[in-house]
Amino acid sequence: MPPAKALLTKTRFQLRGTRRVLLEQSRFKVLFITVFALLFEGLLCLVFHDAFRFLNSFGGAGLMMIGRLFALFFLGLGMMLTVSGIVTSYSSLFGSDEIPFLLVRPFSMSTITVYKFIQAAGFASWAFFFVVLPFISAYAWHQRLSPLFVLWTLLFSIPFLFLFAGFGTLAILLAVRWLPRSPRIRNTLLGIGGLLLAAGLFLADPPTAALSDTQFNVTSLIPGLRLAAHPLSPSFWIAEGITSLTHGDTSRGLLFFAALLSSALLTGLVIERVGARTFYDAWQRSSAGSARAHRRPVLLPVLRHLRGLLPSDIAAIITKDIRTFFRDPVQWSQAVVFFGLLALYFFNLRRFNYNLLPDQWRSAIVFLNVFAVSAVLSSLGSRFVYPQLSLEGHSFWLLVLSPATIPRIMAAKFLLAFAATATVSVTLIAVSVNMLGTGPAINAAAIAVIAAVSLSVCGLSTGLGAVFIDLEQRNPAAIVSSFGGTLNIVLCLGYMLAVILPFGVLFHLREIGILDTHTFRNGLAAASAWLLLLTLAATLLPLLFGLRSLYRRLPVKPNKATCPRNNN
Repeated sequence: MPPAKALLTKTRFQLRGTRRVLLEQSRFKVLFITVFALLFEGLLCLVFHDAFRFLNSFGGAGLMMIGRLFALFFLGLGMMLTVSGIVTSYSSLFGSDEIPFLLVRPFSMSTITVYKFIQAAGFASWAFFFVVLPFISAYAWHQRLSPLFVLWTLLFSIPFLFLFAGFGTLAILLAVRWLPRSPRIRNTLLGIGGLLLAAGLFLADPPTAALSDTQFNVTSLIPGLRLAAHPLSPSFWIAEGITSLTHGDTSRGLLFFAALLSSALLTGLVIERVGARTFYDAWQRSSAGSARAHRRPVLLPVLRHLRGLLPSDIAAIITKDIRTFFRDPVQWSQAVVFFGLLALYFFNLRRFNYNLLPDQWRSAIVFLNVFAVSAVLSSLGSRFVYPQLSLEGHSFWLLVLSPATIPRIMAAKFLLAFAATATVSVTLIAVSVNMLGTGPAINAAAIAVIAAVSLSVCGLSTGLGAVFIDLEQRNPAAIVSSFGGTLNIVLCLGYMLAVILPFGVLFHLREIGILDTHTFRNGLAAASAWLLLLTLAATLLPLLFGLRSLYRRLPVKPNKATCPRNNN
């Protein structure tokens, strides 16, 4: 059987197995995910359409921005696809258990590389189309375009997806193979590369004096518009090609599609050649990386201080979990991408002049930012905190038989998750309110709400993770997608909405003058009491239920009397 056909056959059988697993899922889970996805897509479409209407109210400048916004949208998606391609390609090429199996089969290095590249691009495609569909639907709705506009967009999106995902695959192949092992040299080269990239982006913009007044006004309103509208940018090709085909200019549209398709095919060819020359050496280098000698410990000196701050058993469990987290680049890279994008947005709030908006708009932006950070916390809590007890596997019984009791094991898991999430989330919201320049009352409310969300998400995820513990499952995705994982994300999202909306509505009504000072204070006191009661319930009850569930699963309740000790 030819290698390509063999890999396609394997993929077909894997898809059949996935389909069989999906059919075995509970109806509640399938119904919830379907309803939530449809509601999310519909609301996102309405938000995009309202944004287009808002831009249209600017008159001529708004019409120019709407026309260019399509290219800017795809430029942002392309950058995110490149980052996602780096993460997924590293996991597919160097972190997959399937690679040793493929290496001993009659597959060439180029075939394996291209196969894993297509697999990584497929992993990134679902999120890409999940965002593209509501945007193009709102754009077609606002511009009153024909339904063919959606068809042309989906057609152009396929080579666009493979092009930018290929950039990420090439970057990770070259980095793993050729990046020096010395941390100093590696960090220096990365810094130089970042400076060169920033200089390239700066030089790509034409000088201000060379622009007309109209061009300068439009590009100054939207950062990155010049790069998105550059004739050599793929975002310009996809925007102009789709628009041309929609308006009946077939030759121009096909020209841009040919440019995009040929670039994607060229990227695939380059990946094939680079993979043939570098993949095996890069894979060996990655596999041998853990056995390097003279590796300077980075976290060890920091983690030693935990022994002086916490009891020895809790400090040992926390140290183990921190090391496990940072030893898996696929895990910590997801958290860095999510929070990094939020930090980039918050630090650029004044660049968009949001701090100059009226008070009612700034208060709305504050709680929208709290909502965004809370949504990321709910997602990461379900992805990392919920499965942590199940991922202990059969070694969980070693923890049970150790001097650490079950409550202390759960306390260690909960404290680590809360310390990590609260530190990052509170810092981001503090930066947000400082950039917006809002008053002390709304600042304190926003920080209190995000701290409460961090506490409750960790309590729900840790407690429900103990209630629905599955020590036989080693796949984190399967643990997260189980009934318990679905219930956890539902409760986290429900709690998030229940505590954010009262504060957001109260401050908005105060800023527009509907509530007087006395009524606002009473409402704020009621909202604070509601926040306190709901947070205590969402934090303590799941932890108590989790403890009861773990005690029922154990044949003997471990305590200090039954735990073996070394008397020497």
